Amino acid sequence: MKITLSGKAGAGKSSVGKILAQKLDFEFISIGNWTREYALKNYNMNINQFQEYCSLHPEVDKLIDIKMSENCNLKDNIIIDYRLGFHFIKNSLNIYLNVSDAIAFERINIANRINEDITKDDIDKRNQEMCFRFIKTYGVDINNLKNYDLVINTDQLTPEQIVKKIIVKLNDLK
Repeated sequence: MKITLSGKAGAGKSSVGKILAQKLDFEFISIGNWTREYALKNYNMNINQFQEYCSLHPEVDKLIDIKMSENCNLKDNIIIDYRLGFHFIKNSLNIYLNVSDAIAFERINIANRINEDITKDDIDKRNQEMCFRFIKTYGVDINNLKNYDLVINTDQLTPEQIVKKIIVKLNDLK
């Protein structure tokens, strides 16, 4: 089984993914973490700078998506934190974690991510640019909730509560 987690920055994709992977004894893969490392190592850029670079160089986005999808489609029993997972990962349960801008801002500030701009405007700009970039590059709207099997508003939920909702969905599919 493959489970993809999508949603805006600060929705809890990584936190939920790690807990869910542990509960199900699955591997956890985060394209966000991978991309942050890739941007720093190969371009000496933080995630915000790299997102802007990718908007001007869609071939870099495509390279990352090809690497990620090829890797993930060869595996089973994985949780994938990947906004385009519903589009690239075959035979997966696709989950969208929704969050308000205010809560996303709080969560990202608490996470204290290194080398990442975290003003409300930066977060909103990153979300909007990423959505626009994926529409332009792939013709896919990551915010269209019809792309997902389950949508969860995470504002008032802990990662553990979100994981419980996902497990209920998994049990319903059996």
